[in-house]
Amino acid sequence: MKLVITTRKPFSFAQTLRFVGRFAPCGDECQLTPKSLTAAVLIAGRPITFTLRSRGDDVECEAPDGISGDQLSARVRHFIGADDDVAAFYAASEGDEPMARLIAKHRGLHHVRFLTLAEIAVYCVMMQRAPIAMASALKRRFLARFGVAVPGSELRAWPELPALARLDGETIGEAINNKRRGKQIESVVRGVAAIGEARLRDAPYSEAREALLAIPGVGPFSAAAILLRGFGRMDELPVMQHFETAARELYGEAYDAESIARRYATQIGYWSFYLKTGVQSGSATRALRAKVAA
Repeated sequence: MKLVITTRKPFSFAQTLRFVGRFAPCGDECQLTPKSLTAAVLIAGRPITFTLRSRGDDVECEAPDGISGDQLSARVRHFIGADDDVAAFYAASEGDEPMARLIAKHRGLHHVRFLTLAEIAVYCVMMQRAPIAMASALKRRFLARFGVAVPGSELRAWPELPALARLDGETIGEAINNKRRGKQIESVVRGVAAIGEARLRDAPYSEAREALLAIPGVGPFSAAAILLRGFGRMDELPVMQHFETAARELYGEAYDAESIARRYATQIGYWSFYLKTGVQSGSATRALRAKVAA
């Protein structure tokens, strides 16, 4: 089965591939080639792999026959941010020269989400006070133990949230070799499952955020991560301080959090996404150049 995933322009699948390749928590669970991305997901309880390729300004999705094309299309659209209005973010950046330079470099990049709510519910605990390499390693251990095998593939699909909510913290802790985080994951997964995906996706941002903050083990950063990286909710960013280091690297002494918040308003989530993507990729490039020069 082949589907065409239309996208809101401007869109660049090449930028999507570059982002996934740099972002270990997603890239570790995909098979990447210079022109394609293959990932695993459950569709109506069936574990399958799907492969994405560029099709002009849109994306072609290839998957096994016999599954719901509508369900798969919705999942893929969510994953690659196909419907995001990046043009509105670009318009808001006019006059912001440092951000304009990042946009020029990453033009057409849409926000790549975590593929499922279950995935970000687990990962938001793993990334608390942990470098990305450590969090990604914990995530790989978790998926190796609890992921659903896809016949004929080395990839594993994330279990659905109700199945994860039945796991206990001791079992999780043993699987990832971290008892404390095992109990936290149990609490967060069960709390997120109790709230429900529909409420987190559709409720006013403040209501969804407060519901998440009521879960033991979820603080402001984790709540923002679930809404931003899990649902692509770009309308607010209540934890600007978590982006201050990257913002100061980009803007230098001209950095002013209040003026940035005013300028970008409901596009502030996209500002944070391009900030982190652009500054981190630039830092990695500079580090590589320094290593080669040494």
